[in-house]
Amino acid sequence: MSVPQLVDLMILTLIWAGISAAWNLLAGFAGQFSLGHAAFLGIGAYAAAIGAMHYGILPWGGMIAGALIAGSLALVIGSISLRMRGPFFTLLTIAFAEVVRLIAIYWKHLTNGSEGVIIELKPGLMNLHFLEKWPYLIIAGIYAIAMGGLCAAIRRSRIGHQLLAIRDDEDAARSLGVPVYRLRVAATVISAVCTAVGGSLLAMYTQFIDPDSTMSFLLSVEAGLITIVGGLGHPWGPLFGAILIVPLERVLRGLFGGVLFGLHGVIFGLVLIVILLAMPDGLLDGANRLREHRKLRSRA
Repeated sequence: MSVPQLVDLMILTLIWAGISAAWNLLAGFAGQFSLGHAAFLGIGAYAAAIGAMHYGILPWGGMIAGALIAGSLALVIGSISLRMRGPFFTLLTIAFAEVVRLIAIYWKHLTNGSEGVIIELKPGLMNLHFLEKWPYLIIAGIYAIAMGGLCAAIRRSRIGHQLLAIRDDEDAARSLGVPVYRLRVAATVISAVCTAVGGSLLAMYTQFIDPDSTMSFLLSVEAGLITIVGGLGHPWGPLFGAILIVPLERVLRGLFGGVLFGLHGVIFGLVLIVILLAMPDGLLDGANRLREHRKLRSRA
C-alpha cells in the first residue's frame, strides 16, 4: 500500500469514527437504535455540496445549514416516535432515510439525481478543498477527537448518567424522576447534528456525492457495526471499531473484490462473526478483560 493510499485510509477511518461516535450518542447512551442515520449523513453532504456549487455558500456555511436541517428533522422524528415503546423508532428511521434518499434521486433540479454532484472549488481552507491530503487528515482527526471527547464529557455528566439509566431500565429511571422523553429527543437531535457534520466533511473530501454513496441503508448499518465492534456505550469505542472495520473492509475489497463477486463480503462477515463471538461486548471490553486476566495470572 502506497503512502497516499494509507493516508486516504486514515482520513476515512477518522471520519467514520466521528460519524459512529454520533450514532453511539443515541444508541449506546440512550438505548435507541437508529437505522436511518444515513439520511442525516446525506443531508450534511448535500447541504455542503449544493450550497457551494449552486448558491456560492462556503462549505462551512453549508455544513452549519445541513446540521440545522438534520437537527430539525431529528426533532420532529424523535418527538413523534419516542413516546412509544418497542421497535417503532427504529422502523421510523428506516422509512425516513428511504424517503430522503428518494427525494435526492428524483429532485433532479436540486440534487442532480442519481448522477450526483461533482464538487469543484478553489483550493483553500475556506472552501475545505486542498491539493494535498494532510489538511484533510488534520480536520478528520479534529472531528474524531471532538466527537470522542463529547461522548466522554456527556458520559461523565449528570445527563450521561441519566441516559445510561434510561438505556438500562427505562421504568426505573422514570420512577426516579428522570425526564426520559426529553433526554431521548435531545440525544436524537445531537446525534443527527453531529452526523450531518461528518457527512459534510466526507463530501468535501471525496469531492463527489450521489444518493448511493451518502444515503445508502448500508451506511447506517456501518455506523452501528463500527460502534458495536468497538464497544457500544464507550466514548472511544467507535474510534477503535473504525480503526479495525474501515481498513479491514477496504483491504479485503482490494484483495478479493476482483476474484469472485461478493467474496470479500463473505470473508468480511466471517471475520466479524469471529470478533463478536470472541468479544461480544466490543474491543474495549475484550481488551480490559484480557488485561485483568494477565494481571491475575502474574499475581498467581
